[in-house]
Order: sequence, then C-alpha cells, then structure tokens
Amino acid sequence: MTAYTVYLEQLHAMLAAWSKEHQVYVPTAVEGGYFDFKPWREGVEIAFDYDLAYNTLKRYFLPPKEDLVVFDLAAKTAEMVFDAPKQLLFGVHPYDIRGINQLDQIMETGAPDQYYLHRRDATVVFGLTPMRVAETAFWSSMGAGEVDRGFDLFWTKTGPSTFLVEVGSMRGEKMLLAAGELTPASAGAREAARKAHLKIMEMGRSNALNFDWKQVPRLLDKCWNSPLWQKKAELCLACGSCNLVCPTCYCFDIREEADELLQKGVRFREWDGCMLTSFALVAGEHNFRAKALERYRHRYMRKGKYIYDRYGELGCIGCGRCVRACTTNIANPREVFNTLWEASQHED
Repeated sequence: MTAYTVYLEQLHAMLAAWSKEHQVYVPTAVEGGYFDFKPWREGVEIAFDYDLAYNTLKRYFLPPKEDLVVFDLAAKTAEMVFDAPKQLLFGVHPYDIRGINQLDQIMETGAPDQYYLHRRDATVVFGLTPMRVAETAFWSSMGAGEVDRGFDLFWTKTGPSTFLVEVGSMRGEKMLLAAGELTPASAGAREAARKAHLKIMEMGRSNALNFDWKQVPRLLDKCWNSPLWQKKAELCLACGSCNLVCPTCYCFDIREEADELLQKGVRFREWDGCMLTSFALVAGEHNFRAKALERYRHRYMRKGKYIYDRYGELGCIGCGRCVRACTTNIANPREVFNTLWEASQHED
C-alpha cells in the first residue's frame, strides 16, 4: 500500500485546503472529559489521542432525522429530497470504519438505500490508529482492531510530530498531495507504524472476550433459554440508549407531517430501536416483542448471530458506547457473551 510521511506542521495547510471543498470533522475534547467529532476551524485542537468518540459516526450517513420527500397536496406533486453535503471525517478509528463498512453492506443489499448512498459517496473517511483504549471498549478481541478498506487515507502517529499516511483510494491520495509533493514513507516509518498498531492491540487485550469472537453465533444458538436474559431484562428501562449510540444499528421509522392548512408536507425518517416498547407494535395494538426479555434477547441475537448469519461478521464492533450509555448497566456485550460462554462450559 502506498504510504507517505506527513509532518504536523504540514497538516494545518492541508486542513485549510480540504475545508474549502468539504465540511471537515475532527475528534476534539468536549465537556465531561469525553471526545466527539466537531467541525474543524482555525484554532480547533485535534485530539489525536482520543479513546472513543462519544456519539456514533453513523449520524453523518444516516442522520437521526432526515427528510425523504416533500409534497404539495393541493398540486398533487411530490419530490424526493437528497441532502448529501461534501464532508470529511478525519481521524476515524478502525473499529468505527468497520461499523461504516457494515452499514455500507446493509444499505446496498436488496433495494439500495439511495439516501444513505448519496451521503456515503459524498463523504471522505480518513482513518487513524488509536493511541488509547476506552475503559468500556473491547474491539481488539472482536476482530475490529484493524481494517483494510472503507477509508481514503489512514493515518498513524509515529512520533511527536510525524505521521505515516497510507493511501486507501485515488481520491484520498489526490487530496493528500493537493498541497504539494510529499516524501514516500521509509521502511523505518512503516516499522514504526506497525509497532504502534501492535502496541494498541496489546493494550486492548486487557478488556476482552474470553474466547474467539467467531464462536459467538454458535454460542447464542445454544442460549435461547438462558436465565441471563430475564435477569438482565428485569432492570431494563426501555430507554433505547444502547440503540442510539450503536454504530451498526440502522432501524428507523417513517412518518409524514402536513402543515396546518393541509396543503404541503414532508415525509421523513427518524432513528428507531428494538429496545423501545413501541418498536414491535403493529396494527391492532399487537406487539410481537412486548416483554423486556424478548427485546433484550433480540438485541444480542441480532448483534451476535443474525447479522453474522447474513454478512459473516458480528453486528457488534466492541466500541463500548452502549456500555457507557446504559442507565442501568445491563448493556455490556462483552459481559453478556463471557457469562454465556462460562455457563456453556459447565453444561453436561
């Protein structure tokens, strides 16, 4: 893979150039000791050592609320709305790129989601090797610690003011070289990047699954009636926080609203979640997952088996956002999977 050496003092000019064509988002420190992606502007300090972005990056491709169609009832016309601003996400960790790649597969399957695809095509992704691991994260044991696609450039900090930048697309290389020629990465720079990756993977092993993540689907096959589901579900408040922060949850509800004169209106979609009581509610007030146990179990079956059966990878990337967001401390996939695993090892 083609790679270049970039110095920190060169980055400011690059950001300024990129921001002329794109809305650039970078990881920054926010209130409460957390980190999140915010618009870049002069004076914004990039948190290269951030451990986890507080909010999921899916919001840049699948917004919490998105207009789909505007209609005129009087004129009996309707027009699709495609809002796809040119944007650049700088500093996306490998596990979040994995999440984006999974959404790409899902949204391209069957009837392709044109709204998502328009936004995805308009978005440039620059990856970044993590330098720290969040306390709730376990991505290193979920096969999400490295990625070989889904990014235009991938940055690794190899020194106090140097980066090794690997090219993932022609678009990325063109943007990187727009400000002038760069030095091709030396063997020493590549070795430094390799060691940085190995170091962060080793740090991540302190909080991990106790078994190979590829065994999760088979494990869940045997655990449909586990008492764990009821034990955890008794504490669930059905707030849906775990759905909202999950980078691979993609469910939404479609609604329509008209103005007070019933002349014009809009059809839009909003995020929805399987942990909400109303999610499985259908006509006639029937609810095919009315019980908390059913919803709680479904979420883990979805993340650990159903997605795997269809795409060959888990629906959980191990970012740990749901662990942090859960108000009753029951949304911890690592804990759930490890508990089920340990119980399975003691079965006759």
